[in-house]
Amino acid sequence: MTMRRRIQPLIAATVLTVLTPRIASAAGKISPFDFGLREAQTGIERYWSLFNAHTYALANGLEVSYEGIDTLDIELPPDFSSIPLGPRTDFGGLVLYVTNHSRHNALFAMSAPSTPVEISKETVDGGDFSQIPELAFGDKLLALSDKTPWTNRIGYDYPVFRQDLIWIHDGQGMNAPITRWNTDSTRINASVFNADTAQKVFRGLTLHRTPESTFRTACLYLNGQYNVLVEEVHVTTPKSKMIADGVFSVNNSAKITFRDVTVDGTYSGYGRWRGWGYAFSLNNLWGARFERVIADGNWGVFGTNSLSNTTLEECDINRFDIHCYGRDALLKRCTLRQRQTQFSSMYGKVVFDSCRFVDCIPVRIRSSYNAYTPFDIEMKDCTFELTMRYHSLVNVMLLDTAENPRPELSTKCWPNLKVSNMTVVVPVMVSTLNLYDPTGKLSELKKPVDYINSVTVEGLKIVRANGKPAKINVRLSSREFITRQKMVFDIVNS
Repeated sequence: MTMRRRIQPLIAATVLTVLTPRIASAAGKISPFDFGLREAQTGIERYWSLFNAHTYALANGLEVSYEGIDTLDIELPPDFSSIPLGPRTDFGGLVLYVTNHSRHNALFAMSAPSTPVEISKETVDGGDFSQIPELAFGDKLLALSDKTPWTNRIGYDYPVFRQDLIWIHDGQGMNAPITRWNTDSTRINASVFNADTAQKVFRGLTLHRTPESTFRTACLYLNGQYNVLVEEVHVTTPKSKMIADGVFSVNNSAKITFRDVTVDGTYSGYGRWRGWGYAFSLNNLWGARFERVIADGNWGVFGTNSLSNTTLEECDINRFDIHCYGRDALLKRCTLRQRQTQFSSMYGKVVFDSCRFVDCIPVRIRSSYNAYTPFDIEMKDCTFELTMRYHSLVNVMLLDTAENPRPELSTKCWPNLKVSNMTVVVPVMVSTLNLYDPTGKLSELKKPVDYINSVTVEGLKIVRANGKPAKINVRLSSREFITRQKMVFDIVNS
């Protein structure tokens, strides 16, 4: 029993002797039963059975089987380590109750090492990495960070640094960075991960974080990963005053898919007492997908930075954020409730296709990063259910701020907007739909805004909740603003 509690794989000769027949008969699989799960008397001992099984499997190219294990109650020991994962983990519907009096950490992890690499800003923007030996052959993930602060977050007193992730195949970049790196301000720092293109799987788990826990237990941590499917996972969180959650935390990764994942609550306070905490804490991802994710949290579901080419499909959530620095997001057949989608330092296009907005702000441009960059918003075949507090499509938050000292962020850009075939559900007490709603320091509206030059609305259908036709005033903005470029504003067939 003492050996099962060591924080290392079990390699004693006596254990290997016991396991050899089991490994041979199980076609490359081992079980926590092989590491004392049946004999375990405490939650901590059961944790070590899981930890040692996964550690041994990872070291020996095996898969852990949870056959015959339907429910477990574990407790995390002092200074516990995350359980390391191999390429395929299927829990088979395991229900896992976790009590944590140890420390904030993830229960499961898949993390790859990286190595520093010297690279020029010109090479990053050019996309040809074939002359760099570390990047010339095979599949790589190039993780970039800028040592010069991208911006300083106002009201929070900390600098924000941009990141980018590029997937490289045989020396050629398969995606471009979010925006240019070849600027005078940029001081580049780079590292490279080997990218195993075979699909990795984490599926079939229900994780209950117990009310008696005094520390956060994240479900899964991923770093430096490519092509991972997280599927059929359900996480619950009790009411707690703990904050700073990240149920799923993913960094420096590409082509990560979450499918059929449910998160019932987060550590972000409860009731009127709220603090930050997210179901998905994501940093520096390219090509992430979220399919049929149902999640709710007191603060919000997504808290992310440096995301590019992100897709949400058939999700039901209360908030999707790219806090700072991102490019191209598609939300398709999603329902958003009670909070908002929120962006700053965004590029490319944000597309809402057949989405439903329920008592929420469809798009908010947040002001605290003072990073108003050029991008476009498109909403097609969507439904917007207006309320007294939320009856504007795009909320542009404003601060009385000086010009951002970073040259790339010196102009303040507002997004273009294209709306087509939108159904607007209007309660009797609401008489106006604003396309833009500037809020905050309204003296900022005396300054011309950049980029925006086109706002078009076509095929607007206005109805009551019972489906009967209604009327509403449609205004460009709740308050007048000045554009630097000539702007086209059209409402057609509405």
